[in-house]
Amino acid sequence: MNKRKVFTGILIFLLTFVLFGCSGVFFKLPFDQEIPSTQNETILQAFYWEMATGNYLVRHPEEEDLWVLLEERASDLSEKGFTAVWLPPANKAMNGTYDVGYATYDLWDLGEFYQKGTIRTKYGTKEQLEDAISSLHSNNIKVYYDAVLNHRMGADDYEEVKLSDSSPDKPGETIQAWTVFNFQEGRGDKYSDFTWNWQSFDGVDWDRQTQTSGKYLFEGKNWDYTFYWDDDYLMGSDVDYENPAVKEDVTNWGKWIVNNINFDGFRLDAVKHVDYRFVNEWINDVQDSSTKDLFYVGEAWIENTNELARFLDTVGNESLKVFDFPLRTFFEDMIDGADLRNLQYVGLVNKDGYEDRAVTFVENHDTNRDKDNKPGIYRRKYQAYAYILTREYGTPVVFWKDYYIYGMKEGLDKLLEVRRDYAYGRGYEIDNNDEDVYGYVREGLPEVEKDGLVLLISDGESNEVRTKRINSRQPNTTFYDYTGHIQGTVTTDENGYGDFKVIMSENEGWSVWVPL
Repeated sequence: MNKRKVFTGILIFLLTFVLFGCSGVFFKLPFDQEIPSTQNETILQAFYWEMATGNYLVRHPEEEDLWVLLEERASDLSEKGFTAVWLPPANKAMNGTYDVGYATYDLWDLGEFYQKGTIRTKYGTKEQLEDAISSLHSNNIKVYYDAVLNHRMGADDYEEVKLSDSSPDKPGETIQAWTVFNFQEGRGDKYSDFTWNWQSFDGVDWDRQTQTSGKYLFEGKNWDYTFYWDDDYLMGSDVDYENPAVKEDVTNWGKWIVNNINFDGFRLDAVKHVDYRFVNEWINDVQDSSTKDLFYVGEAWIENTNELARFLDTVGNESLKVFDFPLRTFFEDMIDGADLRNLQYVGLVNKDGYEDRAVTFVENHDTNRDKDNKPGIYRRKYQAYAYILTREYGTPVVFWKDYYIYGMKEGLDKLLEVRRDYAYGRGYEIDNNDEDVYGYVREGLPEVEKDGLVLLISDGESNEVRTKRINSRQPNTTFYDYTGHIQGTVTTDENGYGDFKVIMSENEGWSVWVPL
């Protein structure tokens, strides 16, 4: 039974709210159906790199108008337990309707102005975007913007710019740099009258005159303060966040996205390449402009847990979360089998003091990409999803391509339902994890009946059934495997112990036991 959905009239709802709605985390309706006032956060990454291109467009033509599609699917996503969606960069990019969005051209154009040969972006128009946001909000789903703040691309004109004597390439020389952005020809001065030219950037990677690539630092400029000192430059025209006018324009844009377009937070692209002082200031300034508790997650591609924690310390903003790349690295190890005992130690999600700042994921648009022959996690992916969707800490993300394209929706829906309905209470590692079977327990909330769970995942291939004696933290309780992989039930003793099972199989090697 879906304990989170209630088919009642407005009168019963209002009466229930008045009588019970403020009494705790959960309240009970007259017929004992339990409803959370808050539920576990779960994010859908609502795009992938190849979306609406090639054979994907042939098989999934509805994805060509992503904003319209999200408006239509909002109710179903909410029903399955998604509480937020992460949208692709919604602004006009260098290659118009063909651009995924990361080649940022004009942040202020959300598909409203004729620029780069089109009004709409790859995903639709500004009006369609606003309709999608409204529909998602109506279904209690928050919406996060993918903010590409590191660079600009697709400049409209070039300038003669002298390079610094400390430029990595062509020191002291003059190059022709693509740094002039003529937004006024399309957008005019609407929303912002700031003019972007070479003074807005630290450097570029292309000399038009000689048709040569390089790393060109402009005269009078220094690379910004980034986590790795020499890592400021990534691509395109590198934004100078020591320029006060640039900082003001980008900060005003962030406030506008939240307060006028009604986004609820941000995914910060390539954040380790952006001046960490500006990142800290920008988060504070945007948050201070809103009454919402905004969400911020940074893409700092750092696969060492201690270094990732050090990045957070360097930025110094408690509101910033980061993607747990070290944890995903372990999921890669699981492809060919790994010591599952280490699952309780790996990643930011298991580092003391940082657990709640981890955004956990299995796949994204960079790790799974056809063009670059990146298959991603192609074995034991359900085991990885079972791990992130049942854990006490970490905000998990489900990848659109896994959910809708790779045929995983039915299996992931079961795990999403488990997260929505059962994955509550304190989490415990079981005391008899071994190299091939990992177990984890959620004890449930004391004021709620029939929540909590026992998770078991395996990396074996023998198809034998393995049994673990586990303390479920729920005495005299009957459990069943929500995934359906193991038939029958398990009833715990007066101390909460029971014999829980999992199949040693790549295709069925995950079981989530929940109260019957």
